[in-house]
Amino acid sequence: MAMPREVGPWGAGGGKPWDDGVFSTIKQVRVHVGELNAIYALQFEYLKKDGKSVFSQIHGGTDGVKNILVVNLDENDEFLTGISGFYGLVKGYNGLEAIRSISFHTNKRIHGPYGEERGSGHVYYSSTASPGKIVGFHGRDIGFLSAIGVHMEYF
Repeated sequence: MAMPREVGPWGAGGGKPWDDGVFSTIKQVRVHVGELNAIYALQFEYLKKDGKSVFSQIHGGTDGVKNILVVNLDENDEFLTGISGFYGLVKGYNGLEAIRSISFHTNKRIHGPYGEERGSGHVYYSSTASPGKIVGFHGRDIGFLSAIGVHMEYF
Protein backbone atom coordinates (compact mmCIF):
# COMPACT_ATOMS: atom_id res chain seq x y z
CA MET A 1 0.00 0.00 0.00
CA ALA A 2 1.31 3.46 -0.88
CA MET A 3 2.01 6.13 1.74
CA PRO A 4 -1.09 8.20 2.59
CA ARG A 5 -1.37 11.48 0.70
CA GLU A 6 -2.78 14.77 1.96
CA VAL A 7 -5.71 16.01 -0.15
CA GLY A 8 -7.30 19.44 0.30
CA PRO A 9 -8.22 21.32 2.36
CA TRP A 10 -11.36 22.70 0.76
CA GLY A 11 -13.14 25.73 2.13
CA ALA A 12 -12.41 29.29 3.12
CA GLY A 13 -8.97 30.82 3.43
CA GLY A 14 -7.57 31.83 6.79
CA GLY A 15 -8.14 30.31 10.17
CA LYS A 16 -5.98 28.21 12.47
CA PRO A 17 -4.56 25.07 10.79
CA TRP A 18 -4.91 21.67 12.43
CA ASP A 19 -3.83 18.15 11.42
CA ASP A 20 -4.78 14.93 13.21
CA GLY A 21 -2.22 12.83 11.31
CA VAL A 22 -2.67 9.31 9.94
CA PHE A 23 -4.44 6.40 11.66
CA SER A 24 -5.56 2.87 10.86
CA THR A 25 -9.19 3.89 10.33
CA ILE A 26 -11.98 6.22 11.50
CA LYS A 27 -14.60 4.74 13.84
CA GLN A 28 -16.85 7.75 14.48
CA VAL A 29 -17.44 11.36 13.47
CA ARG A 30 -19.20 13.91 15.67
CA VAL A 31 -20.70 16.77 13.67
CA HIS A 32 -21.47 19.95 15.63
CA VAL A 33 -24.26 21.86 13.85
CA GLY A 34 -25.58 25.21 15.06
CA GLU A 35 -28.46 27.58 14.59
CA LEU A 36 -26.92 29.04 11.41
CA ASN A 37 -26.91 25.60 9.72
CA ALA A 38 -23.15 25.80 9.33
CA ILE A 39 -20.72 23.14 10.51
CA TYR A 40 -19.47 24.61 13.77
CA ALA A 41 -17.00 21.80 14.49
CA LEU A 42 -16.01 18.19 13.88
CA GLN A 43 -14.47 15.61 16.19
CA PHE A 44 -13.17 12.20 15.12
CA GLU A 45 -12.66 8.89 16.85
CA TYR A 46 -9.69 7.15 15.26
CA LEU A 47 -8.42 3.60 15.57
CA LYS A 48 -4.65 3.53 16.01
CA LYS A 49 -2.39 0.88 14.47
CA ASP A 50 -2.19 -0.87 17.89
CA GLY A 51 -6.00 -1.27 17.95
CA LYS A 52 -6.67 1.40 20.58
CA SER A 53 -9.12 4.21 19.86
CA VAL A 54 -8.44 7.91 20.44
CA PHE A 55 -10.59 11.03 20.06
CA SER A 56 -9.26 14.09 18.26
CA GLN A 57 -9.61 17.59 19.59
CA ILE A 58 -12.82 19.40 18.61
CA HIS A 59 -11.95 21.23 15.40
CA GLY A 60 -13.91 24.49 15.08
CA GLY A 61 -16.05 26.30 17.61
CA THR A 62 -18.64 25.17 20.13
CA ASP A 63 -20.52 28.46 20.74
CA GLY A 64 -24.08 28.22 19.38
CA VAL A 65 -24.01 24.44 18.84
CA LYS A 66 -27.56 23.08 18.88
CA ASN A 67 -26.96 19.48 17.85
CA ILE A 68 -24.10 17.01 17.92
CA LEU A 69 -24.85 14.40 15.28
CA VAL A 70 -22.93 11.13 15.58
CA VAL A 71 -21.86 9.09 12.55
CA ASN A 72 -20.89 5.57 13.65
CA LEU A 73 -19.08 3.39 11.15
CA ASP A 74 -19.42 -0.39 11.29
CA GLU A 75 -15.94 -1.19 12.53
CA ASN A 76 -15.87 -4.62 10.90
CA ASP A 77 -16.13 -3.59 7.28
CA GLU A 78 -17.22 0.04 6.75
CA PHE A 79 -14.66 2.76 6.06
CA LEU A 80 -14.65 6.35 4.78
CA THR A 81 -13.88 6.76 1.10
CA GLY A 82 -14.53 10.49 0.69
CA ILE A 83 -16.24 13.69 1.81
CA SER A 84 -18.30 16.26 -0.06
CA GLY A 85 -20.36 19.34 0.68
CA PHE A 86 -20.53 23.10 0.33
CA TYR A 87 -18.75 26.08 1.86
CA GLY A 88 -19.77 29.72 1.80
CA LEU A 89 -20.74 32.81 3.76
CA VAL A 90 -22.12 32.48 7.28
CA LYS A 91 -25.10 34.82 7.69
CA GLY A 92 -24.48 37.73 10.04
CA TYR A 93 -20.70 37.27 10.27
CA ASN A 94 -19.44 40.09 7.97
CA GLY A 95 -18.08 38.01 5.11
CA LEU A 96 -16.82 35.06 7.19
CA GLU A 97 -16.87 31.83 5.19
CA ALA A 98 -17.10 28.32 6.65
CA ILE A 99 -18.03 24.76 5.75
CA ARG A 100 -21.82 24.93 5.35
CA SER A 101 -22.45 21.21 4.80
CA ILE A 102 -20.62 17.91 4.79
CA SER A 103 -21.41 14.34 3.74
CA PHE A 104 -19.30 11.32 4.60
CA HIS A 105 -19.00 8.71 1.83
CA THR A 106 -18.21 5.13 2.83
CA ASN A 107 -17.79 1.88 0.95
CA LYS A 108 -21.42 1.10 1.99
CA ARG A 109 -23.42 4.37 1.95
CA ILE A 110 -23.42 8.16 2.32
CA HIS A 111 -23.95 9.66 5.79
CA GLY A 112 -25.44 13.14 5.52
CA PRO A 113 -25.64 15.80 4.32
CA TYR A 114 -25.21 17.62 7.62
CA GLY A 115 -25.68 21.42 7.69
CA GLU A 116 -27.09 23.59 4.90
CA GLU A 117 -26.69 21.83 1.55
CA ARG A 118 -27.37 24.70 -0.84
CA GLY A 119 -27.45 28.44 -0.66
CA SER A 120 -26.62 31.56 -2.58
CA GLY A 121 -22.91 31.64 -3.35
CA HIS A 122 -22.13 28.23 -1.82
CA VAL A 123 -19.19 26.41 -3.44
CA TYR A 124 -19.14 22.61 -3.86
CA TYR A 125 -16.15 20.51 -2.73
CA SER A 126 -15.44 16.79 -2.98
CA SER A 127 -12.63 14.31 -2.29
CA THR A 128 -14.39 11.39 -3.96
CA ALA A 129 -12.54 11.38 -7.31
CA SER A 130 -10.07 8.53 -6.64
CA PRO A 131 -10.76 5.19 -4.93
CA GLY A 132 -9.17 4.99 -1.50
CA LYS A 133 -9.66 5.07 2.26
CA ILE A 134 -9.59 8.15 4.51
CA VAL A 135 -7.11 7.58 7.33
CA GLY A 136 -7.09 11.06 8.88
CA PHE A 137 -8.27 14.65 8.61
CA HIS A 138 -6.73 18.12 8.52
CA GLY A 139 -8.13 21.61 8.00
CA ARG A 140 -8.57 25.07 9.48
CA ASP A 141 -10.93 26.60 12.01
CA ILE A 142 -12.00 30.14 12.80
CA GLY A 143 -14.78 29.67 15.38
CA PHE A 144 -16.49 27.51 12.75
CA LEU A 145 -14.97 24.76 10.63
CA SER A 146 -13.49 26.92 7.85
CA ALA A 147 -11.77 24.21 5.77
CA ILE A 148 -11.51 20.41 5.70
CA GLY A 149 -9.06 18.04 4.04
CA VAL A 150 -8.24 14.33 4.22
CA HIS A 151 -5.30 11.97 4.42
CA MET A 152 -6.00 9.29 1.78
CA GLU A 153 -4.60 5.80 1.42
CA TYR A 154 -5.18 4.92 -2.24
CA PHE A 155 -5.98 1.42 -3.51
